[in-house]
Amino acid sequence: MHRRNLRSEIVATLIGCACAWLLAIGQGHAVAAVGLSDLTGPWQLFVDDNAVASKVGVTRTYHPFQKYAGNPVMVADKPWEGANIYIYGTVLPNESGPGYRMWYHSLNLSAPSADRVHANYATSLDGITWTKPELGIISYNGSKANNMFIVPGNCPCVMHTPWEAGIGRTYKLMRGGPWSVFSGAYSLDALHWTEDSLARCPVASDECTFAWDPHRQKYMGFPKVFATVNGLSRRATGVWSTSNFDDWPSGTNLILAPDSWDDRWVLQGTGQNTQFYGMCGFAYESMYVGFLWVFRVTGQVSGADDGPIFVEIVTSHDGIHWQRQEGDRPPILPLGPNGAWDDGMVFTAIQPLVEGDTLRLYYGGFNSTHADEAAWHAAIGMATLRKDGFASLDAGATTGTITTKRINGAGGPLHVNCSVAAGGSLKVEVLTGSGLVVSGYSAADCDVIEGDHVDHVVTWGANTTLPVGVNPIRLRFLMQNASLYSFMPGETAQLWAEAATPTLAVLYDFEGETGQSAHDKLVTDGAQDPTFQGDVTIRTDPAFAAFGTHSAAFGYGTSTPNMLTVPGTSNLGVNFTLAAMVNSATGEY
Repeated sequence: MHRRNLRSEIVATLIGCACAWLLAIGQGHAVAAVGLSDLTGPWQLFVDDNAVASKVGVTRTYHPFQKYAGNPVMVADKPWEGANIYIYGTVLPNESGPGYRMWYHSLNLSAPSADRVHANYATSLDGITWTKPELGIISYNGSKANNMFIVPGNCPCVMHTPWEAGIGRTYKLMRGGPWSVFSGAYSLDALHWTEDSLARCPVASDECTFAWDPHRQKYMGFPKVFATVNGLSRRATGVWSTSNFDDWPSGTNLILAPDSWDDRWVLQGTGQNTQFYGMCGFAYESMYVGFLWVFRVTGQVSGADDGPIFVEIVTSHDGIHWQRQEGDRPPILPLGPNGAWDDGMVFTAIQPLVEGDTLRLYYGGFNSTHADEAAWHAAIGMATLRKDGFASLDAGATTGTITTKRINGAGGPLHVNCSVAAGGSLKVEVLTGSGLVVSGYSAADCDVIEGDHVDHVVTWGANTTLPVGVNPIRLRFLMQNASLYSFMPGETAQLWAEAATPTLAVLYDFEGETGQSAHDKLVTDGAQDPTFQGDVTIRTDPAFAAFGTHSAAFGYGTSTPNMLTVPGTSNLGVNFTLAAMVNSATGEY
């Protein structure tokens, strides 16, 4: 783990399809050195419900990055940069001393098409004032007095891999070239690169980000791909992963595509739609976080899609399956206000930096929308966020409770990241795996937590560590006027998968049903009748039915999310089977 110290319920959301449902739920590369980009650790975040067994009286709030008031911190001021520099790239701490290193992207639209895109390098002591050194590596107009470091240089993603320093591969690079091919290189200093003829990805598109995954010991790539959604071909997000940098997979797996809720803003019949321009995915603490570049296509200019691009957060616990935000999916990095230097599009570095109690994120901002190239002026800005502060679970004046899943191997002090308002409180109970309060660790025993703390150690009188000899445990947080971001119950603690409670089986075939009502056809464990929300209705048409004549038809209305909810499924864990027979007459995603 690298820490640079500068100091629910099952919800089916399907698009334009009809289906029958069956649900059955049962009980039940060795790396020695640590890279500068390693943000992993033992903290459990409340950005999603992965650690939560139950919660009552709390709501989840998402928190955007706060932009530095002095932005932009770097502008285009070199001939080869034209009017546009931005982060299709990487920022890392300096390996050998204080300061920062940046590998960024420039786009000079006035240059010939073959000489428009360049990969450039900059350094800074404080992360605010940046220097573009003359590297003497790449010739431009007959001179090497520039900060370019490799050609071609689209989307330069630099990964620090010090465990391969002995073979000259302290750093690895993936970047795009002609014909949408992304290829690799390696270096000792991240400036002088050797092409790696074996490190090549499948042909994808013009945009992809890459990262090293310390959890799975793999390299990850997230290319822009295309998927058909509601009859429109749209930009979406795929994934590549490999443990061998010289052997990337030959195919691309689709992992994220827009849904009907993404299109809630569109005017029907106009061709407006939502697309995913790209994504930066990275391992963070005990999970994965992704910055999803959301492109709202408002129309076309000279045949090109036009519209703004902003950033939302997505999460994962395996790097493959990604979860969207709850509710209205607010931006984690919004556009600037009208007239600002970044009011048209924003794109993030491949991951943030962790500096003590703060996350620091560099991003590229444009003053105009995607197809308005003649007006583009792009620069690089910086934004910050509380460590682990992507989202919090919040309680008001009425006590809210959060009970975790079972935790195996917990030990030592219990750390929490929380903010408690004046007059509020946070207490923690320690429970056995079966839910009984451990003696000496009740809410009454817990010393009240007040104030704002990124890393606070919980105590229960004389007990300053979690109980010994009790395994697994659960934690129950009791909160008033407080926000809880994350917790850490030990360096080696692991969440246990929860068995579904109670065991249940559900079958919906929709035969004989009408409107927005259906009934469970497996009732030996009681009836779990579904609830319908949005544009979901029973259709009587054999052409759409998997069998018989009836099906549940998911339309594409966007005033509310279109969902069919299975009751009693708020605590499924991972040991369940969900099967759906889906018939899409148009062959859409």
